[in-house]
Amino acid sequence: MTTFHSAIFDKFKAAADAGKLHHAHLFLGPKGVGKGRMALHIAYYLQGAADDVMQKKLMHDGVDVDTLLFLDNGETLPIAEIRKLIARVQESHSKPYLVIVIENISRMRVESLNALLKTLEEPREGVIFFLTANRDEEVLPTIRSRYQITNFQTLDDESLREVCDGHVYTEQLVHFAMGRPSKLKKLINDGVYFEAHQKIHQDLMLFLENPQLAKVFHLVRSYEKDEHLLELFDILLWRVRGLARSKDKALILKHLDFTEMLENIEKAKEDLERNVNKRLVLENLFIPFVH
Repeated sequence: MTTFHSAIFDKFKAAADAGKLHHAHLFLGPKGVGKGRMALHIAYYLQGAADDVMQKKLMHDGVDVDTLLFLDNGETLPIAEIRKLIARVQESHSKPYLVIVIENISRMRVESLNALLKTLEEPREGVIFFLTANRDEEVLPTIRSRYQITNFQTLDDESLREVCDGHVYTEQLVHFAMGRPSKLKKLINDGVYFEAHQKIHQDLMLFLENPQLAKVFHLVRSYEKDEHLLELFDILLWRVRGLARSKDKALILKHLDFTEMLENIEKAKEDLERNVNKRLVLENLFIPFVH
């Protein structure tokens, strides 16, 4: 079991052992904070596979018919898949539970969410749902009324340093992870992902030190087709939050309304998910930095 968010796991374990586990759960928190990983660990425990590597692999690979995993692959979750899920929920299961994990519900259209919610009005015995969402605004009121919400917080740097276990790039890894253990794991294991973060941090540092229109268009050209564009927005958000809290703001950025800039970055992330023109999104985001 992961050492991260162990208190959350212990709470679910105790509820299951006491026969008091609610049938519908929503894990809410920043991307990469470990929500999906926790849902998997709880599913393994519920299905009696916590110490069985082979059974966990079968569950993760979709072979176990009593454990349905819809993990985030970056693509929209079709309503046809949700309809299959709903049909499966009406059938019996041989394991103690029928566990459904749906990662990142922003991949689901409203009609898919509404269809899923109807199955919760009279849930079958032993059916357990785990949904995850990265942002509060992704959660419909109807989900809030039916699901028990567990909030996941980012972790402190020292906890992440322990995981790095003396890695030569420990400080950069912790810096880039921004308190998110799942992101830290990916940074450690994926060299290309790590190097992309090095470049993004360098580019943003040079831009924020002296914002100029020419640098704006350089960033636009560099990142409008980059697969790590969302990471650019996340890192910029983190940098601007740091500047907003700092007592020694750079004179060149004194003209900025940092609250407004934070809102602009969040909007840019939403626009990206709605497939708004990326060049336009980037220009609208970075031009206000230029005085």
